[in-house]
Amino acid sequence: MDALVNAFIALGLLSILMLIIYLVDRVNTIEKETRRMAQSIEKPSGSSPEKAHDPFAGLAGRRLWDAMTGKPPEGMPADALAEVRERYDLVLHKHMQALYQEGWRDGERGMSGEPANTRQISTATAQVESWLPSPQVKTLYQCGLEASQRPPELWDSLRANMDEAAQIIYDKTQIEVRQALSAWLMPAPELTPDVALPRPTNGPADN
Repeated sequence: MDALVNAFIALGLLSILMLIIYLVDRVNTIEKETRRMAQSIEKPSGSSPEKAHDPFAGLAGRRLWDAMTGKPPEGMPADALAEVRERYDLVLHKHMQALYQEGWRDGERGMSGEPANTRQISTATAQVESWLPSPQVKTLYQCGLEASQRPPELWDSLRANMDEAAQIIYDKTQIEVRQALSAWLMPAPELTPDVALPRPTNGPADN
């Protein structure tokens, strides 16, 4: 009988010892996790190198458009807004060109699509999502589609539509027009003979 009691006592002590070891291990694990979370919370989110060097100040898509058209985020410094606007000129340039070329390609395939308002635009320093209003997006796309199906000598009305759409965009974003959009996307036939898709020859360089 004494042996049986001693065996139960030994098993009980062993169980208690294993429980203590398990609890100590759990406490150590929780302590490490708590320390890691505290460090991540204390680290300033604005110290990220990517964010610190974001040429568009964290703006993208519709928020970027709104900032450029007079509705910047609350508290955004005027000098930061001005710097973004300088870089935004190139974004607009590439976005409008991409819409025209998308329409051209669809026209060559005998297709007609619905162009999206947003588009990923790459520059030499960053990639950003750009957003443009639907009326101008559709106009630029349609110019490319119809230009692919007409000889260049019949592009005059398309050039007028393109330049009007571009002027609206530039006026809203308070960016000065340095060259008519049609001058480099739809140049006169005699300037670029024997080309399948007229492309800009004197557009703005990447920043």
